[in-house]
Amino acid sequence: MAEVSRAANTAQAQRWNGEGGRFWIANRERHLAGHRRLLPHLFSAAGILPGERVLDVGCGCGATTIAAARAARGMAGTGLDAPLDGWLDPRLDGWSPGRDGVGSGGIAVGLDLSAPMLQVARRLAAEAGAANVAFVQGDAQICPLRRDSWDVMISSFGVMFFDDPVAAFAGIAAALRRHGRLAFLCWQHDLHNELFSIALRAFGAYTPLPGPAASDLFFDPPQVAALLSSAGWENIQIDPVVEPAWMGSDVADVMSYVRDMPMIASIAADLGNEALTERVLATVAAEYLARQRPDGVWVRAAAWLVTAQRA
Repeated sequence: MAEVSRAANTAQAQRWNGEGGRFWIANRERHLAGHRRLLPHLFSAAGILPGERVLDVGCGCGATTIAAARAARGMAGTGLDAPLDGWLDPRLDGWSPGRDGVGSGGIAVGLDLSAPMLQVARRLAAEAGAANVAFVQGDAQICPLRRDSWDVMISSFGVMFFDDPVAAFAGIAAALRRHGRLAFLCWQHDLHNELFSIALRAFGAYTPLPGPAASDLFFDPPQVAALLSSAGWENIQIDPVVEPAWMGSDVADVMSYVRDMPMIASIAADLGNEALTERVLATVAAEYLARQRPDGVWVRAAAWLVTAQRA
């Protein structure tokens, strides 16, 4: 599949093609385990049917795209027999599965900014034998999606990083068929979500935490609803989803992960006091010890499940 060369979201592109992408790849299985009880909510809401065309935005290492491809597979023997370059739309300098030349089975395409993560996604799809799946490097804000081409768009925490979310969601709406479906997960506020809040609260007792980011609007359901309504969506529903999330096999494993988290590493660097940082991290470790079970350390993951239809 040809890569989309134009780039928006420069900072995010650098992040996910650099340190952020490397960190995510190194912890791919941990993150997947942490999301495992959240993802059934996403797929139940998306209701992917055999034969449907699915776009997975911010697909990362491709686990949700591969799962969507399985749901959309349809009749045995159908799939993407044509070369992927055949999906390019030369009129738009873009891509689309279309329906010509790809059989009657459904397909799933993952879209992400990160070339390293997509390399992992393609490998995992090949290992899974997922013939009806493909991946494209690009930004949903500017990637020229063929209009009226998709049945459903999904995302597992991949839509929170747009410079211009209105443009992104308007473009996605135009790419879906009329009344096409949208389903995505986004995080509730960091301090309401133990995946992040345990370490953040501990450091926040000694140093200011990072200020508001563009993604913070997704913490607030009324703002999300207004965003989607202005971008061409209707029947918008936003529901809280709270599930246990596995963070690691034991406290030492979790603390090794937490120390390497880019957000925590940045806060610790700003604190500029190694001894104090170690005391804070000891407090964090005690919190995780209280959440240790025989099968690992479990915390409370809090997300919003957002669904809508193209108007």
